[in-house]
Amino acid sequence: KKKKKKVWSAMAAAADCAENIAAFRKALESEALAEFGEDAAPDDSTIARYLRARKGNVAKAVAQFTATLAWRRDNVPADILGPDPKEYVYEALCPHRNHLFDREGRPVFISLQGQVNVPQLLRHCDQPTLVRRHVRQMEIMMHRMRESSQQRGQPVTSQVVIYDMAGLSLKPNSAALSLFRECSRIDQDYYPETLHVCVIVNAPWIFMPIWAIVRPWLAPETRDKIKVLGSDYRAELLKYVAEEDLPPQLGGTCDKCDGCCVPPLKPLDEPARLLQQKAAADEIAAAQGDS
Repeated sequence: KKKKKKVWSAMAAAADCAENIAAFRKALESEALAEFGEDAAPDDSTIARYLRARKGNVAKAVAQFTATLAWRRDNVPADILGPDPKEYVYEALCPHRNHLFDREGRPVFISLQGQVNVPQLLRHCDQPTLVRRHVRQMEIMMHRMRESSQQRGQPVTSQVVIYDMAGLSLKPNSAALSLFRECSRIDQDYYPETLHVCVIVNAPWIFMPIWAIVRPWLAPETRDKIKVLGSDYRAELLKYVAEEDLPPQLGGTCDKCDGCCVPPLKPLDEPARLLQQKAAADEIAAAQGDS
C-alpha cells in the first residue's frame, strides 16, 4: 500500500506540473479547439484531472479530453440540468439526494442503493434512459463542484458518494449489473478523477459476490477509492462529512434539510400509487390539449 501511495503521489505531481499543463494546452490548441471552439478550452484543474487519469502522459490525456468533447456534443444537451420528465419514477423507485458538502467542499451524493427496485424501474425506463439519468447526475455534480470552487476560492474537482445497501436483494440482477458497467465506463472515460471516495455502508454478505463481479470493471485507482463497510460505518463517514452535515439516518445530526436529508423508505404500494397519479395527470393534460 505504501508503494501504491508513492506511485500515486508521483502521478499527481506529474499531473499538476505546470510544464505538463502547458504542454497539454498547446497540444489541445493544435488538435481539438479548431473543431470544438475556444469555449471548449479547459481550466488548469480540469487538465490536471485528465493528466492524473493518464498517469501524466500528455498525449494520452489530450486524446481522452478530445474524446470527451466529442462524446459531450452527442450526449450532453444544453438543457440537461432542466426538469427530468421521468423524475416521478426516480422519486418512487430510486431514493437518492444531492446532499450538502464534505469537510473540503466536495459535493456529497447519497443513494439508498439497496432499496432500488431495478425490475420495476425497467418497466418504466429502458437502459439508455437510465444511462442518460446518470449522465444528468454527473452534470449536476460538476455544476456543484464549480459552485463550491467559486465559494471557496480554490478548485473542487471531486465528489463524495455514499451508497446505503440496506435491503439489497439476495439475488444479483443482470440488468442492474449491465447498467452499472456502462455508467462506470462513462465515468472513467468522460468524468475522470471526479471521485474522491465512495463509501458503501450496510453491505450485507450477499454484496461481496456482487462486488467480486464488478470490481474488475473498475480502474485500479477507482477501486482504491471505494470502501465497503457493514453497519459499523459512522466513524468512516465522519472522516469526510461533518456530523452536523451528515443525515441522521447515517449517524449524523443534520437538521438543514427539514428531516429529508435522505428520502424515507416508501411502502411497497407507494411507487405504484405515484405512478398511477402521474398516468392520470397525463391523461387529463392530453384531454385538455385536445379540447
